[in-house]
Amino acid sequence: MFEGLADELIARTAATYLAEGIISLVITIAFVYFSKVYYRPFLKTWAWSFGFFSLASFSLAFSTLYGYNKNDGLRLTASFFAQTGSFLHVLFLILGMLELIRKKLFRLQYIFRVSLLLTAIALLTVWIYHDAPGTDGALNRYMLRVGLRYFVISASFIVMGFIALRSTVFTRGIGQRLLVAAFFLYGLTFGYYFVVALFNFMGNEFRFPFFFGMIELVLITLAGLGMVVWLLEDERERLNKINKELDSFMYSTSHDLRSPIASILGITNVARLELQDETALRYMGMIEERIKRLDSVISDILKLSRSKKIDLKIETINFNDLLKDTIVDVKFNQNAPSIELDYKEDPANIFRSDYAQMKIILGNLISNAVKYHNINQPKPIIRVAFKRDGRAVEIVVEDNGRGIPKEALPKVFEMFYRAESKVEGTGLGLYIVKEALAKINGSISVKSEHGYGTTFTMVLANA
Repeated sequence: MFEGLADELIARTAATYLAEGIISLVITIAFVYFSKVYYRPFLKTWAWSFGFFSLASFSLAFSTLYGYNKNDGLRLTASFFAQTGSFLHVLFLILGMLELIRKKLFRLQYIFRVSLLLTAIALLTVWIYHDAPGTDGALNRYMLRVGLRYFVISASFIVMGFIALRSTVFTRGIGQRLLVAAFFLYGLTFGYYFVVALFNFMGNEFRFPFFFGMIELVLITLAGLGMVVWLLEDERERLNKINKELDSFMYSTSHDLRSPIASILGITNVARLELQDETALRYMGMIEERIKRLDSVISDILKLSRSKKIDLKIETINFNDLLKDTIVDVKFNQNAPSIELDYKEDPANIFRSDYAQMKIILGNLISNAVKYHNINQPKPIIRVAFKRDGRAVEIVVEDNGRGIPKEALPKVFEMFYRAESKVEGTGLGLYIVKEALAKINGSISVKSEHGYGTTFTMVLANA
C-alpha cells in the first residue's frame, strides 16, 4: 500500500513530516494552556494555526508514503487536507498576530467565511487537473498543489516577519529575535522551494536541496519556541509594570493616610483631657486603640513598600552597630524594658550587605520577639548570635517567649497571617522579613515549640 517505504529518501522525508506534526501538536497544546493561564485570547488563534499545521504535516507524511505517482481518491483526500491545513495554518497565524496588535478578536463569522473560502480554494487546486493525463497534467497538478502552497507559505511568513519586527507590541528580547529570525528564514526557505518548483514546472530539472524537510522542522520549532519565549518575556514585563504601579500606589496612599491618622490621634488626646463622662472616655479610648492599630498596619505597608523601592547599596556592616541601632527603635515597645538581650559583641562580626534592608529585617524579628514574649516568667530573654561560615553569614534571633503552634509554622511568613489573634499585630512583619531577605540573597527558617520559645535563623550568602 505504501510505495514510499521502498525508497529510503522518501521514507525519511515522510518521517520528517511526521516529526513536524508531532512538534506542532505539542506547540498547540502549549498555546491552549497559556491562553487559559494568561487570559490572552489570541493564543487560541495561534493554537488553531499550529493545529492546522499539524493536520497538513500528517497529511503530507501520508501522501509521501502512499506514493507520489498514485492519483486515487485516498491520495486526493490526503492532498486536500495538506493543502487546506497549510492555507489555514498561515491564515490563523496572521489573524493571531493582528488580534495581538489590534487587542481585539475577529468576529467568528468573519473567520468562518475566510476559512471556508480558503478551503474552497484548496479543494479547487487539488481537484483541477486531478485526472489530466500526460506530462502536462502532472506538471499542472504539481504547480497548483505544491508550487502554490510554497508561494502562499513563503509570502505569509515574510509578511509576518516584518510585522513582528516593526510592531511595538512585541517585547524586544530573545523571544522576539527568535520569532523574527524564524519567520524570515522559514519564508525565504519556502520562497526558494517555490523557485525550484517554478523551474521544474517550466521544464527544467531541479532537485530539492538535501536539507529538504529538515530545515522546515528546525525553523517551525524555532518559531514556536520564539513565540513561547516572547510570551513569557512579555508577561514578565507586564507583571513588572503592574507591580511597580501597585508599589507606587501603595506607598503614596499609605503615606497620605498617615497625616489624617496623626490628626485623629491628636484630637482623641485632646478630647480625653477635656471629657469628664466615663462612657465617653471609654469610647474615646477604644477609638484611639483602633486608630493606633490602623496606623500600625499603614506603617508596616510603608516598610514593605520602602523595602521594595529602595535600591540595594551593598556595603561593609558592623553587626554590633547594626544591632545597637535596631535596639534604639525597639526599646520603647511595650514589655521591652522587662526583657534581657543576650548578645556577645565581637569586632570580627563584620559582613557585607544592604544596611537599610538588614535594619528592617532585624527590627521586625526583635519586635516580634518582644511582642510575643512571656514577661511573667523568671527570666525573659532574647538571644542574638552572629556566625560566619566561609562566605556565608548566619544570624540567629532566639527567644524563650510563647512560641508558635506547630500548625501555624508553615504559614508564619505569609502576608497578613497572624499566629495569635490575642496580640495586636498586622501579620506583615515576617512577610516583610522574607521579602527583604530575598532581595539581598538571603533565606530564613524558623523552629518553635509552643510555650517554650522560637528561633529564627537567617543565612546570607556571599556576605
